[in-house]
Amino acid sequence: MIDTAAVRALRTMDLIPYILENPGVSIRSLSERFSVTEKQIESDLQLIFMCGLPGYTPYELIDIVFDEGIVSVIDPQVLDKPRRFNKSELIVIALGLEILIDISVSNPERLQKLKALSEKITKLGSSNSVTFAPSEKNSIFSDLITDAISKRKNIRIKYSSLVKDQVTQREVTPQSLYFMNGSLYLSAYDLSKKSDRIFKVSLITQCEITGNSHNESENEIRDSIRVVLSIKKSYRNFIERNSSIISTVIEKKEFFEVNIDINNVEWLKRSILSNAPGISVVTPTSLANEIRQSATSLLALYQAEK
Repeated sequence: MIDTAAVRALRTMDLIPYILENPGVSIRSLSERFSVTEKQIESDLQLIFMCGLPGYTPYELIDIVFDEGIVSVIDPQVLDKPRRFNKSELIVIALGLEILIDISVSNPERLQKLKALSEKITKLGSSNSVTFAPSEKNSIFSDLITDAISKRKNIRIKYSSLVKDQVTQREVTPQSLYFMNGSLYLSAYDLSKKSDRIFKVSLITQCEITGNSHNESENEIRDSIRVVLSIKKSYRNFIERNSSIISTVIEKKEFFEVNIDINNVEWLKRSILSNAPGISVVTPTSLANEIRQSATSLLALYQAEK
């Protein structure tokens, strides 16, 4: 990047607050932090040394010392605080924090820090304030589910299934919340079905924490089998939706190699068939053969009906 006068001026205004926050910082560290050469940092420090309030007397100049590669600020004058963000920078930071909040709902400690920082950023002046429209992530049950995840407790939910057009009550072990395509989803272990399930949070009509812990579902998970899948990159949403059962993801040139631990093999078979040919089984070969036979049978039935 070309080091214009404007870029250099902004960097020099950022240098003093940074040095104050990091006393005894070295010129080498400053050059790495601001992505310039050590020679450029020394030149910037010399420039700062000659700057100050109008009048330019020895008492009105910024006083810094950089000796033997170590920099110290004695009198920062008016540059003791970081410069303000402009409107574009503020919006980018606020949006970035919202994304981090969306993907951190299952980590209460991190979520609390992110929310506090987001509130601080969105209130940095009325002219630059940022307001977000209400979204599904603010579900009345999201905090309760997050609390259950952190306390390792099960929850009892009443869920409206759009596919089956019915309302069911289930006790589940919540594993994670994630935000995808504008909707908030709950990944959980269904105790009655003895398998992992994905629930759309907006379709949960009732939710309460039970007195039961995760022990039962953990015992079920211990009985799970390891399956290696080959998933084309255009089918990456399968990975996002089922992150709770995925142990590793290895990116290849044209696909992802995904290791999953699962105990509901029938669910996996249906998922692979519905996503064919985008998802296939690498191992175990017995499962790959079963799915191949099922696909052949389905195609035969389809041809017979034609």
